[in-house]
Amino acid sequence: MGWQRLWQGWSALPPFHRGWVIIALPVLSLVTAVGGLAWVNFSLRDYERWVVASQRVHLEGRDLLNHLLDAETAVRGYLLTRRPGFLEPYHTAVQQWPLTLENLDILVSDNPPQARRVQDLHRAVAQTFALLERTLITAGGQGSLEATKQQMDRTRALLNGFLLEQATLVQQRQQQLEQRQQWSHWLGLGAIIVGFTSGGLALSLFRQLYRELQTRESQLATANQQLQAACERLSRFTAQASHELRAPLAAILSHAQVGVMLGQQSPDQALARLEKVATLAKDMGQLVGDLLFLARHENAATLTRTTRVEMGHLLQQVNQTWQATQGSSHHLTLATPEQPLYVWGDPDLLRQVVMNLLSNAYRYTPVGGHIRLALQRQDQQAVLTVADDGMGISPEALPHIFEYFYRDERVRQRGISGSGLGLAIVRQIVELHGGTITVDSQINQGTTFTVRLPVAS
Repeated sequence: MGWQRLWQGWSALPPFHRGWVIIALPVLSLVTAVGGLAWVNFSLRDYERWVVASQRVHLEGRDLLNHLLDAETAVRGYLLTRRPGFLEPYHTAVQQWPLTLENLDILVSDNPPQARRVQDLHRAVAQTFALLERTLITAGGQGSLEATKQQMDRTRALLNGFLLEQATLVQQRQQQLEQRQQWSHWLGLGAIIVGFTSGGLALSLFRQLYRELQTRESQLATANQQLQAACERLSRFTAQASHELRAPLAAILSHAQVGVMLGQQSPDQALARLEKVATLAKDMGQLVGDLLFLARHENAATLTRTTRVEMGHLLQQVNQTWQATQGSSHHLTLATPEQPLYVWGDPDLLRQVVMNLLSNAYRYTPVGGHIRLALQRQDQQAVLTVADDGMGISPEALPHIFEYFYRDERVRQRGISGSGLGLAIVRQIVELHGGTITVDSQINQGTTFTVRLPVAS
């Protein structure tokens, strides 16, 4: 859940912010790794310097011990042999021990406990050499040799203790240095792992962001194309609607003006003109109604309210209405299945589909022709067919008969009236019900429209 919430939060960020995070991720990892390695390297240098200093302190302590031993040996040799040549190591030690202690002072200046011990060495060594000098002056008499021996033992013990502490300190600092070196290796390995991980994560996030932007770009391009197509359809629809409305308006105006002029001179002709006006106004009302229907359902994907409609009963109602209003100029036959056949839909809209198809067949079938209305079930589909033996549709016109205001040139030449919206309305209603409509036609042999609707379960 935590990762899912984190991923949802990440996906909710704007692409600009996610891009900054993707760039910052490897950069911060690199800076952190470089900073950590630099700190470890500086730390290693400090430890190395401390180890070297401790080793030098130990060496200087050993030199100081050697000076004491050389001086003591030289004095004893001189006292035994009385030969001045034996004192040469003594004189060398007298010259060197202050320098050695001075070096020790410098080396332990940053370590107060060690500095105090070196000061103790200062005093002990100075006392030892002072006793050695008195021993030489007294030639070993007055107990000086024994006192020198005792002081030498104390100084040697003090110096050995100091050297032992230094050896321990050197060992501890070497262990710390080795530990730091191991840390450095692990830190370097960790920096490499973090670098590869952050780089891989940044690359993965970048690919995800790139794919998302590509998807958005594709969606925007598709939406733009749909918008352009919609604008083109709207522009074409507006121009065609304006043309279709302008023509009857001009006719109405013309008949009205003539009717006014003939009102007193020829009432019969004036009445005929007024009847023309009424007919044109009725046609305009039908056209406006069709336009409103198309505009209302232009972008609808499905119906908002549906009921279970028995198609056989609906076709019988339509047949009765048609026979009552259109008379017997054509031979209309109806075939419905014995079993009820239900679909989900709007009964008024489905009735309009049948009426429009019947009206279309009636208009393009000569008087005395045959119109067949049939319903059957095929698998999970209710199949409605409206067939006639009229003038048919040319192959050139077939791809366009469901477009707004489209009318075949053969129809215009024969002066057959119509708005060119009936079939467009039929297709829109059928698609709203999740169905399809197809047409099969041959010139002068007839046309068959087939509507397929999903059967209600």
